[in-house]
Amino acid sequence: MSTVTEHSSADWHGREVTAVTAELGTNATVGLDEQVAIGRLGEFGYNELEERAGRSVWKILWEQVSSILIVILVVAAGLAAALGKAIDASAILAIVVLFVVLGVVQEYRAQKAIAALKQMAAPLVRVVRDGQVRELSARELVPGDLVRLETGSVIPADVRIVESVNLRTQEAALTGESEPVDKTVVAIHGVDIPLGDRTNLAFLGTSVTYGRGSAVVVATGMTTELGRIADLIQDVAQEPTLLQKRLDKLAKLLAAVAVVIAVIVFLSGLIRGEETSLILLTAVSLAVAIVPEGLPAVLTFTLALGAQRMLVRRALVRRLAAVETLGSVTVICSDKTGTLTENRMTVTVLETPHGSFDLAAGKTPELNDDAHVLLAAAALCNDAVLDRRSGHPEAVGDPTEGALVIAADRFALRKEDLDSGLPRVGEVPFDSTRKRMTTMHGTPQGGSGVLDMLVTVADGAPLLAVVKGAGDGIPDLCNRIVHDGGIRLLDDAARRRLHSSIERMAENGLRVLAVAARGLTDVPSDGQAEEVERDLVLLGLVGMVDPPRSEARDAIARCATAGIRPIMITGDHPRTARAIAVDLGMAAPDSPTLTGRELEQMDSDALRAAVRITSVFARVSPEHKLRIVEALQANGEVVAMTGDGVNDAPALKKADIGVAMGSGTDVAKEAAEVVLLDDNFATIVAAVEEGRVVYDNVRRFVGFSISGNFAKVLIVAIPPLFGLPLYLLPIMILWSNLLTDGLLGLGMGVEKAERDTMRRPPYSPTESILSRGIGIQIAWLGPVIGVALIAVGWAVWNNSGGGGGSITPEAEALLATIVFTSLAFIQLARALASRSFVEPVWRTGLRGNRVLVGMILVALVLQLGVVYLPFAQDIFGTVPLSPAELAAGVLLALGLLGLMEADKALRRRAARMSQRTPG
Repeated sequence: MSTVTEHSSADWHGREVTAVTAELGTNATVGLDEQVAIGRLGEFGYNELEERAGRSVWKILWEQVSSILIVILVVAAGLAAALGKAIDASAILAIVVLFVVLGVVQEYRAQKAIAALKQMAAPLVRVVRDGQVRELSARELVPGDLVRLETGSVIPADVRIVESVNLRTQEAALTGESEPVDKTVVAIHGVDIPLGDRTNLAFLGTSVTYGRGSAVVVATGMTTELGRIADLIQDVAQEPTLLQKRLDKLAKLLAAVAVVIAVIVFLSGLIRGEETSLILLTAVSLAVAIVPEGLPAVLTFTLALGAQRMLVRRALVRRLAAVETLGSVTVICSDKTGTLTENRMTVTVLETPHGSFDLAAGKTPELNDDAHVLLAAAALCNDAVLDRRSGHPEAVGDPTEGALVIAADRFALRKEDLDSGLPRVGEVPFDSTRKRMTTMHGTPQGGSGVLDMLVTVADGAPLLAVVKGAGDGIPDLCNRIVHDGGIRLLDDAARRRLHSSIERMAENGLRVLAVAARGLTDVPSDGQAEEVERDLVLLGLVGMVDPPRSEARDAIARCATAGIRPIMITGDHPRTARAIAVDLGMAAPDSPTLTGRELEQMDSDALRAAVRITSVFARVSPEHKLRIVEALQANGEVVAMTGDGVNDAPALKKADIGVAMGSGTDVAKEAAEVVLLDDNFATIVAAVEEGRVVYDNVRRFVGFSISGNFAKVLIVAIPPLFGLPLYLLPIMILWSNLLTDGLLGLGMGVEKAERDTMRRPPYSPTESILSRGIGIQIAWLGPVIGVALIAVGWAVWNNSGGGGGSITPEAEALLATIVFTSLAFIQLARALASRSFVEPVWRTGLRGNRVLVGMILVALVLQLGVVYLPFAQDIFGTVPLSPAELAAGVLLALGLLGLMEADKALRRRAARMSQRTPG
C-alpha cells in the first residue's frame, strides 16, 4: 500500500533531488517498483485531465424552451385548446416544435464535433521501472515514476528534473514564452517563484527541444499545472451572449405590449357584446401576432447556417449563439506566439562590419565574404540537423539553432558539408550562466571557398574554436574583428558601432546572437570555457525573430477597417512584442507597452484607463489576462480572445467570445466558443464577417416581422372599435405568422453579406436590436400597412351594404379574404425589399438568395390554395376571389414596395451627404 501524497508541482522546485526521491519513495536510477506503480495507479487514477461534462440533450432542450417567447406561445396554445380550437392550438405548437427541434439538433451536433476534434490518443513515454526502460502510455504514469527525456519528447506529466544534459523545453503553450527554457537539477529557493523560473521542473503539455535528461513524476492529471488551469476555467461563469441579452429585452417588451393589447381588445369586445369565446381567442391571437414567434425558428436556423458557413471557412462553432457575438466584437485580444506569429524562429538580419543583409520574408540577397563566413560559423557551432526527406529541409533540434542551419542552407552552406569539412573535435556546451556555446574543429590542409576563409581566422593553428551566444556578451570577449575578408583590431569606434547595431536590432524586436572564432593549438582539458572563450575574432551579428504570419497583417487591417481594435497580450519580452505589433499595424511605434509587473501595481480604475490606450501587453500571466479582459468589458467593450496555449484558457472563457486555434491545447479548445481549424488568424476576420451577417439577418427579420405584426394588430383591433366586423379571424392571423414569419423568415436567414458589412463599426453592446433605422421603419411601415388594409376592408364593407349597419356572413367572409390575401401579397413584396437595408431591389436581384425566392413562391402557392381549395376554405373561412380582387392586392403590395425603395433611396442620399460633410 502506497503512502506517498501527491502534490501540486508548485511544491517541488525548492527541494533537492534526494529529498524529492525520498518523499516519493522512488530511485533516480532504477525508478519505481512495478507493484508499487500498480498500487499508485489505483490510488491516484489515470494521468489525464478530467473531461468536463458537456451539456446533456435535456439541458440543451431546457435552454431552448425556457425563453419568454416560448412561454407565451405555450400559454396561447393552452388557451386555444381550452376553447376547443384544436387547429389554432396545433398551429402554435407546430411553431414551437419546429425551432426547438432545430435548435437542439444543431447545438448537440456542435458539441459532438468538438469532441471528435480532440486528440484522444495519449503519447507513449520511456519509463524506468525495476531498473528496466520500457515504453508506457502516458496515462498510466504515477507519482514517483522515472521518465527518460530527449529531443522531441512530450512532457507527459509535471516532473522534477533529476538529470539534465543541455536539456531545454519549449513552454510557449503554458507560459507564452517563445524561447526554449534551459533545465537544471539544482533546487530553486524563494517565495512565489514564477512558473517560467522554476527551471528544475518540466510541465505537462510542454516538449523537449534540445538535449536529454531524466525526471521524476511529481504530479499527474488534474493536480498538474495544466490541470490547475482546467479547474480555473471551469470556475468562470458562462455569460449570456449579446444577442441573447438583446432578444431577452425585446421579448419582455413585446410580451408586455401583447398582454396590454390583448386585455384592451378583450374588454372592448365584451362591452360591444361580442361572443366571449371568439373575443378571447382573438385577444390571444393578437398577443401571438405582436410577438415575432417565428423569431426563435429563424434565429436558430440563421445561427446554424452561419455555423455551417463558418465551418466551410475552417471555423468550428462550439456554442451556436456565439456566431452572432462575433459580429458585435469591438476588441480582439490575441496571444502573440503561434497566433500572430509562426512560432518558428527565423534569421532576418546578418550584420557584418562591411555590410548588413536583410533575409526577412524569404529574401536572398547577394552576400559578401564576411556574411558567408558568419553563416558558416553559426551552422558549425550548432547541434541542429536538417531532415531533407520531404524535399523541403526541416530543422530538428533547438528552434534557434535550427533557424541558423536553415539560413545557411539557403545560401548553399549545407550543414553536412560544413561538418565534414571542419569535423568537430571538442565542445564547451551551452549553459544559462555564460549564455553561449563553443565548438572546436580540426582545420583541413588546404581548401577553398567559405571553409578556407573561415580557417584563416585560426591564423595557422591546427584547431578552430567557434563561439556562438548572446549578442550583448560575446563582443566583450573579442579583441579583433573580420573586415572585408581580412582581420583588424576591434577599436573603441568599432565597439561603439557594434553596440549601436545591437541596440537597433533589439529595438526592432530581434533576438541578437553574436558569432566569433579563434585558433587553438589543442583541445583544453575538460573543455574549460575560460581557456577558449577569450581573444576572439568577431565574425558578426545574427538577428532572429519569430516572424508574423503572412496573413495576419491583412487580417488586422480588415479588423481595423471594420472598427475592431486588436490588442496583443503575450508572455514574451516587451520589445519583441511591440516590434511585432508595430510590424503588423496593431500599434504605433510610440504607443505604450504595459508589462505584467506594471499591471500588478494598478488598481481596477487605473487598469481600465490603461487598456483604453494600450495595445501591447507583455510578460503577462494567465491571471493578468483575465484582469485585462475584465477591464475591457468594464469599459463597455465586446471582447474576443484568440489563442492556442494553456495560458490562454481562462481569458478565453471569460471573454465574450473565445477563439482557439485547432492545433492548440485541448484546454484552450474546451474554453473557447469557436475553434479555428486552420490556425489562420485571417479566419477570425471571416468569422467576424459571418457573425455580422447573422446579426444583420436577425435584425432584418425582426424589422420585417414586428412591422407586419404591428399592422395585424391594427387591422384586428381598430375596426371593431368603429362598428366594423373582425377583419382577420384567429386562424388567419396564425396562418399569416406561420407563412410569412416562418417561411419568409427562414429565407431571410440565408441572406449573404452586404457590400459594407466589414466597412462599418460593430454594434455597441448597449445598442438596441431596433437601432440604425429598424425601429423607425417599424414605426412608420406598420401603421401604413395597417391603415391601407383597414381602408381596403372599409371599402369592401361599404360596397357590401355595411353603411346600413351590417353585412351578410358571405360579405364578411369576402372582406376577410381580401384583407387576408392582400396582407400576404404585401409581405411577399416586403420580403424582397428587405434583402438589403440600403441597396435597391433591382440591384440585389433574384439570384443572390434563391432560397428566399423559393420560399416566396411556396408561400404564394399556399396562400392561393387557402383561398381556392374547398377543404381549406372550410378551415379558414375564406371564399374565392376574382382576378380583379387579386389584382387589387397585388397593386397594394407594389405600392408598399415602392414606399420601401423610396425610404432606402433617402437613406442612401443621407449617407452620401454625411460622408461629404467634413469632420
